[in-house]
Amino acid sequence: MNETPMVERFVAAWFKRQDEVKAAFSAKAPDNYEEIVKAVVRILSETDDYSAPDPDRVHRINDGDYQGTLVFIIGASGYQPSDYWYVKVGYGSCSGCDTLQAIGGYSDEAPTEEQVHDYMTLALHIVQGLRPMQTESA
Repeated sequence: MNETPMVERFVAAWFKRQDEVKAAFSAKAPDNYEEIVKAVVRILSETDDYSAPDPDRVHRINDGDYQGTLVFIIGASGYQPSDYWYVKVGYGSCSGCDTLQAIGGYSDEAPTEEQVHDYMTLALHIVQGLRPMQTESA
């Protein structure tokens, strides 16, 4: 199977601005995968480029029940975008089979340093999993 390579400009933006995501996750743990996706898209979108992903255009598909796969479709900024990306995230029904639940547990306390690290790893996996729905021109 031929995998689509990561979008290099997203990887560059991640390494340039990942501290912003870390600060957000240090202040408050994400409640769900959509919050993580939006945090990632926010740092990828802050350019003057209308072909950048828009954190206000994150759409979630969830055909699962207690477990399954979330598919996030992200539209570009600007008027009537034609560029879209997607990322898939698997989830489970308990902390033994769901990464986000295993990291956060059921506490409302501020995240520990280890939890923030684990949330950042999930966010990096979102960046690595983003795929264009159209042919990406370098």
